[in-house]
Amino acid sequence: MTSLHAELAFTLELVRECGEVAMRYWRGGARVLALREKPLGGGPITRADTEVNDRIVHALSRRFSGDAVVAEESHDHGPWQRSERCWFVDPIDGTREFARGRTGWTIQVGLCVQGQPALGVVFEPAAGHLSWAIHTEGHTVARRRLPSGQEVELRPAGAPLDALMLIGGRLYPLSRQHDIRRALGVSSERALSVGSVGVRMTSVARGDAHVYVQAPGHTKVWDTCGPAALVLAGGGRVTDLRGRPLDFRALSVTHPCGVVASHATLHEHVLERMAPLLDRWL
Repeated sequence: MTSLHAELAFTLELVRECGEVAMRYWRGGARVLALREKPLGGGPITRADTEVNDRIVHALSRRFSGDAVVAEESHDHGPWQRSERCWFVDPIDGTREFARGRTGWTIQVGLCVQGQPALGVVFEPAAGHLSWAIHTEGHTVARRRLPSGQEVELRPAGAPLDALMLIGGRLYPLSRQHDIRRALGVSSERALSVGSVGVRMTSVARGDAHVYVQAPGHTKVWDTCGPAALVLAGGGRVTDLRGRPLDFRALSVTHPCGVVASHATLHEHVLERMAPLLDRWL
């Protein structure tokens, strides 16, 4: 496997350019976003999602013509499961946050090599954070650039089980986040909520939260590939709720058994506490 430095440099420049495009829409508000719901409960989409999606897919397909590219707002992904290298693109992760003028959204690109997250770039344009990682055999780098321009290492943080900081999605009355909090013994004071999977997982990668747990049935491969590379390269763990590595070559783009990202020393304890819930959910 190559070091992937050329791929990383190209992707960093690409997401910066797309960040400028997305910010123009974000500042323009509802007048320019044209927010609508996708069919069959597919979630929200704006003009920004479509334009950023098309820019990234075109650039990756042209520069790395032998690779597969799977993007949220593209409809024909082709037989990507058989490809040795596959890029996963979420042009605006956290579209509802984006459309409401909040800062908790990302542009994220990940590269899987032989089904394993090997490169990830997660850009939070409105918050000013840029994170990147390479996670390959024999070569690992995990860094982020702060709004000040300073670069620091990404490093997941551990904590005692009775002091976990949990990050998850926005709460609503029937949300499974309530069950997750109870199972882990986390109070509302130690629970963070944000709409973007990329922000949640990157928060674990940089040590702002200790654990991210996602219930089965919602999270897609483009949500997780790039951020998973950040957590793994920093020394954390990312699995499904049964403790298996996430499958980026499955027939479905949905992770059927949820997602857990955490510091490595916490992971088995989290899985153990989540096991009764998983049996109920599945």
